[in-house]
Amino acid sequence: MGGSEVTVDTDPARDLRLFRGQIFPRVGELLKHWAPWSALGAAGIVALVAQFLPGGGLRITDVAGVGFTFASIATGACVSGIVLSLGLPGAFRLRQWANYRGSTKGKSALSDLVFVLAWAALSQVALIVVCVLAQLFGASLPVAPPSMLPSHAIGLWLGLTVFFYALFELVVVVLTLVQMGVLIIAEEQNAATKEAGANENSSGTGN
Repeated sequence: MGGSEVTVDTDPARDLRLFRGQIFPRVGELLKHWAPWSALGAAGIVALVAQFLPGGGLRITDVAGVGFTFASIATGACVSGIVLSLGLPGAFRLRQWANYRGSTKGKSALSDLVFVLAWAALSQVALIVVCVLAQLFGASLPVAPPSMLPSHAIGLWLGLTVFFYALFELVVVVLTLVQMGVLIIAEEQNAATKEAGANENSSGTGN
């Protein structure tokens, strides 16, 4: 998080809107991030070799159940991350971060932090939707039958892409919380150093 003041040129009413105020201004950053492209690549590799793996014969409904479990745990982790990001820094530091320029034009560093965690939570919701659709349309069909139809292969690739993206976004949440903790520690240590220096100066002046 930088130290420059943010230029407030946004409409608060617009910022309350999820798509227009939060997602659309960050579309470029989301597309340049490593997570979606890594998810596409990992999903493509798994989809290509899935029919040769022992797990390729598992029922779609069973695999979707695993996805449900993962998404429910990850959603809780993302929501907890949002709570920590708003509670752990303290009111003074939150005011500072709210006035630091973020990576998105017209957005603060605090806005970027909350969006990263909220977007990760939304990716878990997307995974839940995919799991529901997989159970509705796949049911007892095998995940990767020996002779897959093109539509089945595309569906498998897209479903795996959403799964890996949700997984990578969970990793982003962990890394973000670690970075936030490191920043808080660094700021506290810097403040303590300055306070110690000021005390030494005042003691020297008194003598």
